[in-house]
Amino acid sequence: MPSTPIKSCKKYVLSYKDSLKKTYQVGFYARDSYDCLMLAREFNSYIHDHPRSVVRIQQKF
Repeated sequence: MPSTPIKSCKKYVLSYKDSLKKTYQVGFYARDSYDCLMLAREFNSYIHDHPRSVVRIQQKF
């Protein structure tokens, strides 16, 4: 993924559920929600292995 200055990024919160249905949230600075998902898959092994565990990606203002 190409490097993007943080000034051009927005803050996103990604929510996902594990196999026990416990909800977790992780935050990323990304250009859009798709980039947020790609970053989450890169840095979180559970999301990488279980992409359907993501339940929400929300931009924070």
